[in-house]
Amino acid sequence: MFQRSGRRFGASLSVAAMGLAAALLLSLGMMAKAAAADLWTVADVVVDGTGPSPSAAKETALAKGRQRAWTDVFRRLTPAAEWNRLPPLTDEALEPLVRSFDISGERHSSTRYLATVTYVFNAAGVRDVLRKAGVQYSESVSKPVLVIALTGTAWQPESFWGTAWSAQSRRPRLVPVTVPVGDAADITSLATVSQMADWNMVKPLADRYGAGSVLVASLTRSATGFQVSTTHIRPDNRVPRASAFVRQGTEDDPALAMRAAGAVTDTLQEEWKRTTSVDFSTQATVSARVPFRSLQEWVAIRRTLEATRAIQRTAVEEMTVGGARVRLDYVGRVDQLQTTLAQSNVLLSADDKGQWTITRNAASPAAAGTNPVVP
Repeated sequence: MFQRSGRRFGASLSVAAMGLAAALLLSLGMMAKAAAADLWTVADVVVDGTGPSPSAAKETALAKGRQRAWTDVFRRLTPAAEWNRLPPLTDEALEPLVRSFDISGERHSSTRYLATVTYVFNAAGVRDVLRKAGVQYSESVSKPVLVIALTGTAWQPESFWGTAWSAQSRRPRLVPVTVPVGDAADITSLATVSQMADWNMVKPLADRYGAGSVLVASLTRSATGFQVSTTHIRPDNRVPRASAFVRQGTEDDPALAMRAAGAVTDTLQEEWKRTTSVDFSTQATVSARVPFRSLQEWVAIRRTLEATRAIQRTAVEEMTVGGARVRLDYVGRVDQLQTTLAQSNVLLSADDKGQWTITRNAASPAAAGTNPVVP
């Protein structure tokens, strides 16, 4: 089904097509890549506009929606410190940045138009606007964070807390959130997870889901709402936090749980964006040795380098039977480049003499060629 509006067209995927896409993602284990693609999509924008005619009301509503979606995409890519630098775009400047849109739930009268719209932005166009404005932003998608949501001390995926985290796992983010499927392979490990867990305890679960870290999030009731305690468990550290969420007005348990899960997720995003947002006016070069044991390994490393947005140019300076030397022209800081490459299991490191080496982390499930579980 195609919905036409002025000079723009939007295509709606059929239920069967979406099911096929979901099955493909499941078989390939490509959650992080899917999240990267969805960074440019803003779904379920409720629009409402009025005008002297039905077409004018519709154009007004869609223009308002574009502005809201533009703000959403901007904040998705930038840390909070940059939010006051949102480039103000006129409707004429913003419209070409929207590659397509999909409309559902249309309602209208002779002077008013309401609908729900999904906007898909042109990634190259958005990048151009942000760079010209001198805005620091990130496109570096991290490895997923596996969230184990405990109601009290028990993992209950059907509770409102578990449901809230399932909803978060479907949102496009720079830090994708995933949740356990809870099959027989998970149950034993999940039964032993608590706020006191360390990396050795949660590593089997993290490996199974291709996650770089595990967040244990416990919810308990308080007199005014919910108390949420989290422990973010990484291979090298554990970060505990506690937050109180006060019920607002007529907010029920599911709505409050959704807000709390969203706030915790926002904190994960903000920390990541502060670390990886790049100043595109800062450019540098690094020359590194790339040892490899097979042509397949070299091709995998080369593809990762060429797909990394911060790397502007990759030049092979030397090639031997067991290795290569490459020059990387990149933007941002070298530690940001290291962090970005590590999400694809490629390690950029320097020895005590300042000589750089690029290696592939063969110990990781992704590097070993195994597909993580995708709920």
